[in-house]
Amino acid sequence: MQDLANSGVFWILLFMALIVVFFLPTLIGLIRGVDRLALVFLVNLIGAPSFIGWPAALILAFGPRRLPPEPALPPQPDTMHWPPGPWTPGPWDGR
Repeated sequence: MQDLANSGVFWILLFMALIVVFFLPTLIGLIRGVDRLALVFLVNLIGAPSFIGWPAALILAFGPRRLPPEPALPPQPDTMHWPPGPWTPGPWDGR
């Protein structure tokens, strides 16, 4: 056990695991794509050391998601103003 406590790799892995647990609400919010990720991060960063902000940030991380942008609709064939088929320029076109 003493060898494990003296191992530098153990302490680095423990420190990294604690950082992941500390920022778990922010990571959850990032993966879920929440609407106010900056608020989740700030509550997590500022409030987590008091042990009150961490659950609050976790609740915010499971809040509403960002809405995806609406896709542009392609033109519908029935709304075109010219007859379908090959287009041939006429003398009036000027191109």
